[in-house]
Formats: sequence, C-alpha cells, structure tokens
Amino acid sequence: MMKMKRWVLPFFLVLGSGACFAQATNAGDIRGSVTDPSGALIPGVTVTVTNVETGVSKDFTTNEAGLYDTSSIVTGSYTVTFTKGDFQKLVRGPVSVQVGFTTVNGELKVGATTEEVTVSTDVPLLKTETSEQSSTLEAKSMEQLPQVAGAAGVSWENFMVLLPGATGTPNSNQGSSNPGQEVAINGNLPYSNILADGASTTLSHSQNANPAIFETVSELQINTSSFSAQYGIGGVIFNQITKGGTSQFHGAAYDYFQNDALTAYPFEFGTPRSKLGRIPFLRYNNFGFAVGGPILKKKMFFFFDYDQIVDHGNNTGKNSVPTTSVMAGDFTGMQNIFDPTTQTIATDSKGNPYPVRRSFASEYGGNVIPSSLFDTLAVKMQQFYPTPTSHIAGGAFIPPSGTNPEGVPQNNFYASLQQSTPYRKFFGRLDYDVSSNNRITMSDTQSDTPVVYSSTVFACPVSCQSGDVDNNNAQITDVWNISPSTVNEARIGFTEQLNFFTDHALNKGFASKLGWQFSKADDFPAINFTGSFPYAWIDPSSNSVYKE
Repeated sequence: MMKMKRWVLPFFLVLGSGACFAQATNAGDIRGSVTDPSGALIPGVTVTVTNVETGVSKDFTTNEAGLYDTSSIVTGSYTVTFTKGDFQKLVRGPVSVQVGFTTVNGELKVGATTEEVTVSTDVPLLKTETSEQSSTLEAKSMEQLPQVAGAAGVSWENFMVLLPGATGTPNSNQGSSNPGQEVAINGNLPYSNILADGASTTLSHSQNANPAIFETVSELQINTSSFSAQYGIGGVIFNQITKGGTSQFHGAAYDYFQNDALTAYPFEFGTPRSKLGRIPFLRYNNFGFAVGGPILKKKMFFFFDYDQIVDHGNNTGKNSVPTTSVMAGDFTGMQNIFDPTTQTIATDSKGNPYPVRRSFASEYGGNVIPSSLFDTLAVKMQQFYPTPTSHIAGGAFIPPSGTNPEGVPQNNFYASLQQSTPYRKFFGRLDYDVSSNNRITMSDTQSDTPVVYSSTVFACPVSCQSGDVDNNNAQITDVWNISPSTVNEARIGFTEQLNFFTDHALNKGFASKLGWQFSKADDFPAINFTGSFPYAWIDPSSNSVYKE
C-alpha cells in the first residue's frame, strides 16, 4: 500500500497538468480563428499545420467558436492550410514559429475547394497574447554579429550587452562591459535562470550555468519581466532552444580562430617593449562539426554536434618579488626593521605596558638582518622565488611601478607563460513523433575541461594545479494530445557539474626537503604577507572535489 501511494500522487499531478493552459517552455504554439468574408466565425474547418523542414504535418479542427490551437509544436517554419467544403482552400506561410504563442488567422472565401489562395507574408513580430517583456535572438542573426571567443568559446553571452536596458554589474566575472549571463536589465538583480530546451540548467548552490554550444542554438529567448511562473525564478530567463534534424541530411563545419600574428604588443604602463619581450603567444581554435537528418521519414530526426577548443594561450601577470638584496636580509632604503630578540616591556605615564624593540640599524649600523637570525625553513623556501639569474621561462625582471608604504618595490616581475586550455563538448538531440498525437524530444549536452593552472612567479609543481570540470545537461519532453481539449506535457531535466582539482606539489616530498618538522600533509607550505601585501605569496593549490 505504501508503494502504491508513492506513485498515485505523481501520476495524477502529471495527468492534471493537462488542465493548465500554459505555453510550452521549449516549443511553439500556433492558434487563431477562421472567419468568412463577413467576419462570422466558421466551425469545423480542417487546419493542417506542416513543418517545412521535416515534412511532419498535423490536422486540427476549429471548434464551435471557430477557434483552433495546435498546442506544443517544434519551433521552425510552417505552412498552415485551411480547408472546408464550399470554401476556397487558404494556405498561409511559411510562418516562423518561435517559443511561445503565434497567431495565424484565416479568412475563407466562398468558392470551389479546388481553388487555392496563398498568403506568403510572415506573422508580425509584435506579441499581443501575453504581457511578458522578451527578446528573441535567432541563430541566423547571431551568426552575423561579431564574436569575441573567450575561454569557454563563442556563445550568445557576448550579445547580452546589446539588449535594451542591459547593464553590467561590478561583480560580474566578465566585467561590466560584457556581463554575459550576469547582466542586469531594467534595474533587475543580475540573477538569472538558464533553460536548455525548457529544463533549467542553473545549479542551485553555485548558480553556475553553461551556455549551449553556439552552433546548436536555434533561438535564444530572453524574458526580462512579467514572464510566466513556469519559467522559474530569476531577474532574467534565458531560454535556449536547440536545433533539430530535418527531412534532409545537413551538415556544417566551423572554426573560430585567433593568432598572435594578428595581435599587437600589450600595453603595460611604464614597461619598455624590450622588457616585455615578444607578443604573448596565442593559438586559439574553436572548431567543430554538426550533422542532422532523418532516421525514420516524417517520424524521427536527429542532430549531433562535436565542439572543441584548443587554446594555447598565455597566463600573463605582474608580481612583486623580493630582490636578491632583500633575500640576503638587506632592507636598505625601506622602513626600519626591528629585532624581535631585543624586545622589552615598558610602561607609559598611565602605567599601560607596551613593547619596545631595538632596530637592526641601531645594532648593526644598517637596516640589515644578520644571517644568523634567518630561519632555516624560510631560507630554503625563499630559494623558490625568482632571481635575475634564475627564474621561470617567460619571466623577466622589469622596472618597478613604484613602492608601497613600506618602501617595497612593486610589480617588478613580469611573466607570460603558455597555458593550454582544451574544451570538449558533445550535443545530441532526437525528435520522435510516436504518433500524430504524441511527440518525444530528447536533448543532451556534455562537456569536459582538463586544464593545468600554472603560476606566473614560481616553477611547477609549486603553486600549480590541475583541474577538470565535467558538465552534463539533459532533458526529455513528452507532449501527448489526449483530446482536442486536453494536452499533457511532461518533462524531466537533469544537470550536473563535477569539479576535480589536484595540487601538483602534493605528495612530492617537499615537506621533507624543506625540513618542515610540523607538516600534517606532504605539501609545500604557504607564505602569506599581511598589511600591504608586499610580495607574491607561495600557496599550496587546492586539492578538492566539488559535485553538484
């Protein structure tokens, strides 16, 4: 009995969804009325809706009020044919059907059924069925706009700043000039929900979401206000609708590339070009191929895309590192350093104690720490800092950009290191018209990102890390037209993100080599500077797994 109760409630919830007349989140809906020349509504008109790309057609009949509704149909280009005895046949189309409602009305003229009237104008773009504020970017439009390929490849995120009322946010990872999915529109919070074919892909804990492969996006619907609750929560709803197969086989191959042969020298304030060396190395290719077509004629269609990024780019940065004089204990020209071994406690006029230390300058005639006071572990650790005669390849000492309040030279070391970032992505979609009243749509995106993160100061394995981010977004939708007045739409979505990070210095014997007596892990210890952060830190990289 308990097992039966577990199934009864979900079963009736699914069937009960048919009573809710809401538009599908991953499909279109053609609806309208049929009238005669006098404006009288005509019942019993056969309305045939045919997908131009797949050849799949469905018949509907206007009700007593002369109205028809296709409910959920795949987005694309359609012809709508109206027929009834004693009236001329009317053909409208091709009509562009996007996510949401599309109104296509018909006016039948009295005449022979063998006569045909064709109206080839598309439907108007103005939406009158709902009050939602939304924009739709079609694949053809986005392909013609200039792209700037980033670490994750080309995507629709580059176009968000073009939306009316869109602004960047200070905490956006992509900056306020190109906020991507963290865009704020019309003053709304930069909190978004990203759907893939109607299923949410935004993770609840981290709010991470991956944009779909650019080549697979048929249209992108952006809802900014007054949208239906079925889209979920968020200041902005990004609804990605993917491409599907057609009645004929089609394919595509593409490559977005960048190369340092087309790049200018980086502009670095106060740094001569001779010190920067050559232009930072850059070999970036985002390439792939797509293929789609029929499996069963007018019944089953597939679409597949393979996408890969080979990014042989650069990890570039300026850092403050100690000079050879400082590592030898000579702090001449900087703030005075005081000898901790000479500390005594004095009291002020009110009896309050305070520490007193003698400066090294007063003890030794200069702002210099004698080597006898050096900590043996610190001596060994500082050997990993770069020197003019020993540093990482691609690094160079440059004139400092000034000093901090303690007199420490700042940004005196520049490095530009090659760092490869490969991304692999797979996408597949299957559309299956089980019957004239039942359609199943499945789509799945998987990606894998193995990367080695290097430091711009220290040579690997110190402060280096390997990382791998694995993603999977999938959905299955079943649309069942039970009767002309009852439609059941069921959808299940799945999204995951698996993050694996490994510290390259872990279990490499550094604790023993440095003489670190109190280590609880065989790793390189950390040096952290407080105050004005005078020097680059040495930090162990994280060694962790995150799963959502």
